[in-house]
Amino acid sequence: MTATLRTAVDEYLSIRERAGKADNTMRVDRTLLPRFVEHLKDPAFDQLTAQQVRDFFYGPGGIMDQHTTRIKGQPVREAVSPGTHNQYRSRLRVFFAYCKNNGYTHLDNYLSSVEPLPEVKKSRMQPAPSILLQLLDLAECSMHRAYLATAINTACRASEITSMKVGDVDFARSELFVTVIKTREEDEMPLTADLARELRAWLTEYAGMLGRPLRADDHLFPARSGNQIATHYLDEQTGRRVYVRTPFVWHPDRPVERTEKIVKGALAKLGLPTRYEGTHTLRRAVARAYFDSMSSELGYDAALRTVSALLHHSNMATTERYLGLSSEKKRRDQTLKGRPFLTAMVSNENVVPLRRAQ
Repeated sequence: MTATLRTAVDEYLSIRERAGKADNTMRVDRTLLPRFVEHLKDPAFDQLTAQQVRDFFYGPGGIMDQHTTRIKGQPVREAVSPGTHNQYRSRLRVFFAYCKNNGYTHLDNYLSSVEPLPEVKKSRMQPAPSILLQLLDLAECSMHRAYLATAINTACRASEITSMKVGDVDFARSELFVTVIKTREEDEMPLTADLARELRAWLTEYAGMLGRPLRADDHLFPARSGNQIATHYLDEQTGRRVYVRTPFVWHPDRPVERTEKIVKGALAKLGLPTRYEGTHTLRRAVARAYFDSMSSELGYDAALRTVSALLHHSNMATTERYLGLSSEKKRRDQTLKGRPFLTAMVSNENVVPLRRAQ
């Protein structure tokens, strides 16, 4: 019996989850691929055509048209952005390659009519160090404060921070053990004095909330539940309804989720934009501030290499793009800012003016 598209999708997602793919990658796949199956009405894979794939992008109800979504309260959405379009195209390309390699199909032209769309390169927010420090005092709770402190002292990705365990913090050696999710490498990063102070305070409170000593395999930033409305009563003096919530329950065996809310909550209290912002905002800002603080003393290349090591990038070109830098732009600015331009190219000799054409 011919396998259906849903069968291939279910197998693909299961294998990638067991392979330990990054949470953000899996989140996109788990959103995109079931929607893709539903839009095409789950055909047999050997009946899938490039035209059907094209219609998923550009046809009626496709993602570049008004389309439905599972998100509660938003049943219909407008066309996705060019960036989302390109991301979905990229994820489907990987999926189709898997299907070809595993015998679902012999075709490789499903995306032949779906070209990448041009994207506007947006200038990303990079809060100054003074702003980053203010975020700590605006955190919702002690754990959120410690999470923000870790982000602005290490420039680590959210997935790297949430995977940290209590045993990864070594106060005696001033080191923080980090597993880089993207490259599968391990690094003993320096534990700054600022971060050590914040983590000591958090770990003391953390142990108190659990009512036991912390264990090395406890997540450094645990998940929590509770804070649900248990009952309510009417305040006789104000006439307002007062809600009584259940206490928080901490789960040291699971990492905190939705870390973007931690960052967005603090940014919002400062009146800063929050859309599309998250831990990557802090990572980018810290890296740029670190680069700026070193470049005048160490020079452009040395500062860039150091920041590249901080970010765990495989090459400096990636770091340049991430920070919005360019060695060519740097040279342009150095040679032109506040200096003569065309006048410097003209010698001091007498120049014969051009005569107008008759």
